[in-house]
Amino acid sequence: MTNNFIQANVATLEAHIHALTMQFPELAEDEDLRRDMLEGETDMDSVLTRLLSMQRHSASMAKARADRIKDLQSLKAKDERRDEIARAMLYRVLKAAGLPKAQLVEGTVSIAKGRDSVEVTDVMKLPKWAYVTERKPDKKAIMERLAANESVKGAALKTGQETILIRAA
Repeated sequence: MTNNFIQANVATLEAHIHALTMQFPELAEDEDLRRDMLEGETDMDSVLTRLLSMQRHSASMAKARADRIKDLQSLKAKDERRDEIARAMLYRVLKAAGLPKAQLVEGTVSIAKGRDSVEVTDVMKLPKWAYVTERKPDKKAIMERLAANESVKGAALKTGQETILIRAA
């Protein structure tokens, strides 16, 4: 609901600003007059303040979630390592006992036959069909040439869209 409410506020504010600039064309020429008029005739500062608060909250939540994900990934790695250790010890006990399997209340543990896999012993001796080739543009090298005013077929320098810059008060 809050998102829809603020979107409605922004749309209303945009319409109000447009109406004011149509009614008073001189606002287009004078930034100070335009700022004063918008401050007095609209709730622009209030909307901008709510948007900035929403942005800061979202950014801090995203960072907190990223930190939490990092913590969870660390815990996951520890759990995976414990799983490997437990599996290795299960294997050692069954091998020491000379048993291929053990039926327990919680489940059955058994030694399974090893699976086939490929081991590359000399990459340079592999035939061409054994490679996967990925064709990917080197954007850094292209940018360097374009920045030096060199022509690069199939590429052009593009300026991105304007963006918002936020500095803490």
